Amino acid sequence: MHVDDIILAARTDYLDDLALPYSWSDETLLRHLNFINKEWCRETGILRDFSTSSVCEIPILANKSTYATSPKITQIHNGFLTEANREVKTKTDKWLSENMSGWRTATGSPLYLIPDYNANFLRAVPYPSDDEGYWTGAKTFTALGKTITGLAADAFSDLLEADDKVVISGTTLNGTTAVPVTFTVVTAAAGSFTVSETVAGEAGPAATIIQKVVDTMWLTVSRLPLNDFLISTMDTQSPEIREDYHPCLVFGICREAYSKADSQTFNEREHEKFRGYFEYEKMKAKTETEWLRTGPQNLKPHYGAL
Repeated sequence: MHVDDIILAARTDYLDDLALPYSWSDETLLRHLNFINKEWCRETGILRDFSTSSVCEIPILANKSTYATSPKITQIHNGFLTEANREVKTKTDKWLSENMSGWRTATGSPLYLIPDYNANFLRAVPYPSDDEGYWTGAKTFTALGKTITGLAADAFSDLLEADDKVVISGTTLNGTTAVPVTFTVVTAAAGSFTVSETVAGEAGPAATIIQKVVDTMWLTVSRLPLNDFLISTMDTQSPEIREDYHPCLVFGICREAYSKADSQTFNEREHEKFRGYFEYEKMKAKTETEWLRTGPQNLKPHYGAL
């Protein structure tokens, strides 16, 4: 169903709001739909994603243990390292304290991740050490030739080769602390390397940091919808959730509509009725989703049962 169809269904089937002027404007019902659509996804965990780059892709950097995560994520199920070709399990700091001595300072390829959903970041445990590709100090960035120059002692060529990626921060023009920039290596020598992207000419400050992308972790997550619905595109936008769940969103719209603090629209009895309908549909969808993800494994014969 398109968004305008969902809103029309709410008006026609339950709100009895087809005559102009509407008791609830399109803008109001659309705001309710955006709110309850996120609620549906958050509470059912129905939108599982492992391929949207802006949500799921985390470049693992040398000498870095914490990473910002998308605010769209409601749960991280696991990660997968593409170079190491293995899973990274989600754990709590309590579990790590009980099972892994010295985990807070341990270095190496990540085995576990600790999410913080309120602060939108995760911690990789262990994390790559600085000797896997971490350089700091003043560097010179030359636009002509797209060259980044340090000292021979930096020994870039020991750790960098063509197609490696580095993340640069701490400069004025080529990557700040707030907005680092990723560059792709073309050639590497002891004291310099060239990249394929545009370089802004500057003498980078002593705070310049260059970190090699050691691996890439793809998260498997449950998430919120990627985009809000807009008035201008109501006739073309549809919810990301499965189509047979679309009519259930109407109950959520009506729950919110009847809670509006207005003498013409507030109706506690109708609000409670649609709240009950919506809660039932969310619970049913959550149960069905969990069964579809785990049911086939649970239904297989157990050894000794035959």
